Amino acid sequence: MSDKIKTYILIRNIFLMLILIGSSYIFYGCSGCSQSGIRDNQQKRNYSNTDSPTRNKRSVDASKEKEPKERNSIPDNTNAIPLNTLYKKYKPSVFMIYTSDGVDVDGYQGTGFFISKTGIAVSNYHVFKGTSQGLEVIETSDGHKLNIEKVLSKSDENDFIIFKVRLSGYNINNPIPISFQEPQIGEDVFAIGNPRGLESTLSKGIISGFREKRNYIQTTTEITHGSSGGPLLNMRGEVVGITTAGLGEANLNFAINIKQLPLHKYNLGN
Repeated sequence: MSDKIKTYILIRNIFLMLILIGSSYIFYGCSGCSQSGIRDNQQKRNYSNTDSPTRNKRSVDASKEKEPKERNSIPDNTNAIPLNTLYKKYKPSVFMIYTSDGVDVDGYQGTGFFISKTGIAVSNYHVFKGTSQGLEVIETSDGHKLNIEKVLSKSDENDFIIFKVRLSGYNINNPIPISFQEPQIGEDVFAIGNPRGLESTLSKGIISGFREKRNYIQTTTEITHGSSGGPLLNMRGEVVGITTAGLGEANLNFAINIKQLPLHKYNLGN
Protein backbone atom coordinates (compact mmCIF):
# COMPACT_ATOMS: atom_id res chain seq x y z
CA MET A 1 0.00 0.00 0.00
CA SER A 2 1.38 3.30 -0.97
CA ASP A 3 2.19 6.07 1.48
CA LYS A 4 -0.54 8.33 0.01
CA ILE A 5 -3.19 5.74 0.59
CA LYS A 6 -2.04 5.20 4.19
CA THR A 7 -2.10 8.92 4.83
CA TYR A 8 -5.59 9.19 3.34
CA ILE A 9 -6.88 6.36 5.54
CA LEU A 10 -5.31 7.90 8.66
CA ILE A 11 -6.85 11.32 7.98
CA ARG A 12 -10.24 9.73 7.31
CA ASN A 13 -10.16 7.78 10.58
CA ILE A 14 -9.18 10.85 12.56
CA PHE A 15 -12.00 12.83 10.91
CA LEU A 16 -14.55 10.11 11.74
CA MET A 17 -13.36 9.98 15.34
CA LEU A 18 -13.76 13.74 15.74
CA ILE A 19 -17.29 13.52 14.35
CA LEU A 20 -18.21 10.80 16.88
CA ILE A 21 -16.76 12.75 19.81
CA GLY A 22 -18.58 15.96 18.80
CA SER A 23 -21.89 14.18 18.34
CA SER A 24 -21.61 12.58 21.77
CA TYR A 25 -20.97 15.96 23.49
CA ILE A 26 -23.85 17.69 21.74
CA PHE A 27 -26.25 14.83 22.54
CA TYR A 28 -25.53 14.66 26.26
CA GLY A 29 -25.26 18.41 26.68
CA CYS A 30 -28.63 19.09 25.01
CA SER A 31 -30.20 16.21 26.81
CA GLY A 32 -29.21 17.72 30.13
CA CYS A 33 -30.52 21.13 29.08
CA SER A 34 -33.79 19.62 27.94
CA GLN A 35 -34.41 17.95 31.30
CA SER A 36 -33.76 21.22 33.11
CA GLY A 37 -36.10 23.04 30.75
CA ILE A 38 -38.85 20.47 31.22
CA ARG A 39 -38.52 20.77 35.01
CA ASP A 40 -38.71 24.59 34.92
CA ASN A 41 -41.62 24.57 32.51
CA GLN A 42 -43.46 22.00 34.62
CA GLN A 43 -43.02 24.19 37.72
CA LYS A 44 -44.33 27.18 35.81
CA ARG A 45 -47.36 25.18 34.69
CA ASN A 46 -47.98 24.04 38.27
CA TYR A 47 -48.04 27.65 39.57
CA SER A 48 -50.03 29.03 36.65
CA ASN A 49 -52.52 26.20 36.21
CA THR A 50 -55.77 27.10 38.01
CA ASP A 51 -56.74 23.44 38.03
CA SER A 52 -53.78 22.57 40.20
CA PRO A 53 -55.03 20.78 43.38
CA THR A 54 -52.36 22.51 45.46
CA ARG A 55 -53.35 25.95 44.21
CA ASN A 56 -57.05 25.30 44.73
CA LYS A 57 -56.46 24.14 48.27
CA ARG A 58 -54.48 27.27 49.05
CA SER A 59 -57.22 29.45 47.57
CA VAL A 60 -59.93 27.69 49.58
CA ASP A 61 -57.88 27.87 52.76
CA ALA A 62 -57.21 31.58 52.20
CA SER A 63 -60.91 32.30 51.69
CA LYS A 64 -61.75 30.40 54.89
CA GLU A 65 -59.26 32.50 56.81
CA LYS A 66 -60.69 35.77 55.47
CA GLU A 67 -64.38 35.06 56.08
CA PRO A 68 -64.45 35.48 59.88
CA LYS A 69 -62.41 38.69 59.70
CA GLU A 70 -64.79 40.17 57.13
CA ARG A 71 -67.84 39.19 59.17
CA ASN A 72 -66.40 40.68 62.34
CA SER A 73 -65.59 43.97 60.63
CA ILE A 74 -69.20 44.56 59.51
CA PRO A 75 -71.40 46.33 62.08
CA ASP A 76 -74.46 44.37 63.08
CA ASN A 77 -77.24 46.55 61.69
CA THR A 78 -79.36 43.69 60.45
CA ASN A 79 -82.12 44.32 63.01
CA ALA A 80 -82.45 48.04 62.34
CA ILE A 81 -85.84 49.05 60.90
CA PRO A 82 -86.53 52.22 58.87
CA LEU A 83 -87.74 55.08 61.05
CA ASN A 84 -90.90 55.77 59.06
CA THR A 85 -91.89 52.09 59.40
CA LEU A 86 -91.42 52.16 63.16
CA TYR A 87 -93.32 55.42 63.48
CA LYS A 88 -96.35 54.14 61.56
CA LYS A 89 -96.36 50.91 63.54
CA TYR A 90 -96.15 52.38 67.07
CA LYS A 91 -97.81 55.77 66.72
CA PRO A 92 -101.25 54.28 67.60
CA SER A 93 -99.84 52.97 70.91
CA VAL A 94 -98.79 56.45 72.07
CA PHE A 95 -101.62 58.51 73.58
CA MET A 96 -102.40 61.88 75.10
CA ILE A 97 -103.13 62.12 78.84
CA TYR A 98 -105.30 64.84 80.32
CA THR A 99 -105.32 65.17 84.12
CA SER A 100 -107.05 67.65 86.43
CA ASP A 101 -107.01 68.72 90.06
CA GLY A 102 -110.68 69.62 89.82
CA VAL A 103 -109.90 73.33 90.08
CA ASP A 104 -107.83 74.30 87.08
CA VAL A 105 -110.19 74.42 84.10
CA ASP A 106 -107.50 73.68 81.54
CA GLY A 107 -105.95 70.86 83.59
CA TYR A 108 -102.65 69.28 82.60
CA GLN A 109 -101.45 67.37 79.56
CA GLY A 110 -98.82 64.68 79.07
CA THR A 111 -98.05 61.51 77.12
CA GLY A 112 -98.22 57.78 77.79
CA PHE A 113 -97.92 54.55 75.84
CA PHE A 114 -99.28 51.00 75.81
CA ILE A 115 -96.93 48.09 76.49
CA SER A 116 -99.51 45.29 76.33
CA LYS A 117 -102.63 44.39 74.37
CA THR A 118 -104.52 44.14 77.67
CA GLY A 119 -104.16 47.89 78.27
CA ILE A 120 -101.12 48.10 80.57
CA ALA A 121 -99.53 51.50 80.02
CA VAL A 122 -96.66 53.67 81.27
CA SER A 123 -96.09 57.39 81.83
CA ASN A 124 -94.32 59.85 84.16
CA TYR A 125 -95.63 60.14 87.69
CA HIS A 126 -95.34 63.93 87.62
CA VAL A 127 -98.05 64.01 84.92
CA PHE A 128 -100.48 62.73 87.59
CA LYS A 129 -99.00 64.24 90.73
CA GLY A 130 -101.38 66.57 92.56
CA THR A 131 -104.36 65.67 90.36
CA SER A 132 -107.65 64.04 91.34
CA GLN A 133 -107.97 60.33 90.70
CA GLY A 134 -110.80 59.52 88.31
CA LEU A 135 -110.52 62.74 86.33
CA GLU A 136 -107.84 61.41 83.98
CA VAL A 137 -108.70 60.97 80.31
CA ILE A 138 -106.70 58.91 77.81
CA GLU A 139 -107.07 60.08 74.21
CA THR A 140 -105.63 57.81 71.52
CA SER A 141 -104.19 59.00 68.23
CA ASP A 142 -107.39 57.99 66.41
CA GLY A 143 -109.56 60.04 68.78
CA HIS A 144 -110.87 57.40 71.21
CA LYS A 145 -111.28 58.55 74.83
CA LEU A 146 -110.59 55.98 77.55
CA ASN A 147 -110.26 55.94 81.34
CA ILE A 148 -107.77 54.45 83.76
CA GLU A 149 -109.02 51.29 85.45
CA LYS A 150 -106.35 51.03 88.17
CA VAL A 151 -102.83 52.06 89.09
CA LEU A 152 -100.47 49.07 89.22
CA SER A 153 -97.26 50.75 90.43
CA LYS A 154 -95.89 54.27 90.90
CA SER A 155 -92.81 56.08 92.15
CA ASP A 156 -92.54 59.77 92.86
CA GLU A 157 -88.78 59.43 93.36
CA ASN A 158 -88.16 57.61 90.08
CA ASP A 159 -90.97 59.49 88.30
CA PHE A 160 -92.86 56.60 86.72
CA ILE A 161 -96.36 55.22 86.88
CA ILE A 162 -97.72 51.93 85.52
CA PHE A 163 -101.47 51.65 85.11
CA LYS A 164 -104.17 49.67 83.33
CA VAL A 165 -106.54 51.38 80.92
CA ARG A 166 -110.17 50.29 80.64
CA LEU A 167 -110.30 49.44 76.95
CA SER A 168 -114.08 49.07 76.51
CA GLY A 169 -113.61 47.17 73.24
CA TYR A 170 -110.70 49.26 72.00
CA ASN A 171 -107.98 47.15 70.30
CA ILE A 172 -104.25 47.69 70.78
CA ASN A 173 -102.65 46.05 67.77
CA ASN A 174 -99.00 46.99 68.31
CA PRO A 175 -98.10 47.57 71.97
CA ILE A 176 -94.52 48.80 72.25
CA PRO A 177 -92.07 46.06 73.38
CA ILE A 178 -89.54 46.64 76.14
CA SER A 179 -85.83 46.49 75.32
CA PHE A 180 -83.84 43.85 77.18
CA GLN A 181 -80.53 45.36 76.08
CA GLU A 182 -78.85 48.37 77.64
CA PRO A 183 -78.63 51.20 75.09
CA GLN A 184 -75.17 52.39 74.05
CA ILE A 185 -73.83 55.94 73.86
CA GLY A 186 -74.01 57.04 70.23
CA GLU A 187 -76.92 54.73 69.45
CA ASP A 188 -79.75 56.17 67.35
CA VAL A 189 -83.06 56.63 69.17
CA PHE A 190 -86.35 58.42 68.59
CA ALA A 191 -89.38 59.60 70.53
CA ILE A 192 -93.08 59.91 69.80
CA GLY A 193 -94.86 62.48 71.93
CA ASN A 194 -97.38 65.27 72.15
CA PRO A 195 -95.39 68.47 72.79
CA ARG A 196 -97.76 71.28 73.75
CA GLY A 197 -100.65 69.17 72.51
CA LEU A 198 -99.20 68.63 69.02
CA GLU A 199 -100.22 65.01 68.60
CA SER A 200 -97.89 62.22 67.49
CA THR A 201 -94.80 64.37 67.02
CA LEU A 202 -91.72 62.44 65.94
CA SER A 203 -88.21 63.48 67.05
CA LYS A 204 -84.89 61.73 66.54
CA GLY A 205 -81.46 61.82 68.16
CA ILE A 206 -78.81 59.70 69.82
CA ILE A 207 -77.98 58.44 73.29
CA SER A 208 -75.52 61.06 74.52
CA GLY A 209 -74.88 59.88 78.09
CA PHE A 210 -76.12 58.34 81.33
CA ARG A 211 -76.75 60.14 84.63
CA GLU A 212 -77.58 59.25 88.25
CA LYS A 213 -76.02 55.78 88.15
CA ARG A 214 -77.56 55.10 84.72
CA ASN A 215 -81.06 55.72 86.04
CA TYR A 216 -81.42 58.57 83.55
CA ILE A 217 -80.61 58.48 79.85
CA GLN A 218 -79.33 61.71 78.32
CA THR A 219 -80.32 62.15 74.68
CA THR A 220 -80.29 64.68 71.88
CA THR A 221 -83.86 63.67 71.03
CA GLU A 222 -86.09 66.71 71.49
CA ILE A 223 -88.35 66.51 74.56
CA THR A 224 -90.60 69.47 75.33
CA HIS A 225 -93.54 70.21 77.59
CA GLY A 226 -96.39 67.80 76.85
CA SER A 227 -94.11 65.00 75.69
CA SER A 228 -93.37 63.88 79.27
CA GLY A 229 -94.24 60.22 79.71
CA GLY A 230 -93.73 59.19 76.09
CA PRO A 231 -91.50 56.37 74.81
CA LEU A 232 -87.85 56.70 73.84
CA LEU A 233 -87.22 53.86 71.39
CA ASN A 234 -84.23 52.26 69.71
CA MET A 235 -84.14 51.48 65.98
CA ARG A 236 -85.55 48.00 66.59
CA GLY A 237 -88.74 49.55 67.92
CA GLU A 238 -88.11 48.78 71.60
CA VAL A 239 -88.60 51.13 74.54
CA VAL A 240 -85.36 52.07 76.29
CA GLY A 241 -86.70 54.97 78.36
CA ILE A 242 -89.60 57.24 79.34
CA THR A 243 -89.10 60.79 78.11
CA THR A 244 -89.25 63.10 81.10
CA ALA A 245 -87.57 66.50 80.64
CA GLY A 246 -85.83 68.88 78.27
CA LEU A 247 -83.80 71.78 79.60
CA GLY A 248 -83.83 73.69 76.34
CA GLU A 249 -80.11 74.48 76.59
CA ALA A 250 -77.38 72.72 74.64
CA ASN A 251 -79.99 70.17 73.57
CA LEU A 252 -80.15 68.55 77.03
CA ASN A 253 -82.98 66.03 77.18
CA PHE A 254 -83.53 63.16 79.59
CA ALA A 255 -85.46 59.93 79.84
CA ILE A 256 -85.95 57.50 82.71
CA ASN A 257 -84.18 54.22 82.04
CA ILE A 258 -86.89 51.62 81.46
CA LYS A 259 -84.83 49.17 83.55
CA GLN A 260 -86.01 50.98 86.68
CA LEU A 261 -89.62 49.88 86.22
CA PRO A 262 -90.77 46.60 87.85
CA LEU A 263 -92.33 45.37 84.62
CA HIS A 264 -91.35 41.76 85.33
CA LYS A 265 -94.31 41.60 87.72
CA TYR A 266 -96.82 41.87 84.91
CA ASN A 267 -97.78 39.54 82.11
CA LEU A 268 -97.37 41.83 79.14
CA GLY A 269 -98.12 39.02 76.68
CA ASN A 270 -96.75 40.78 73.58
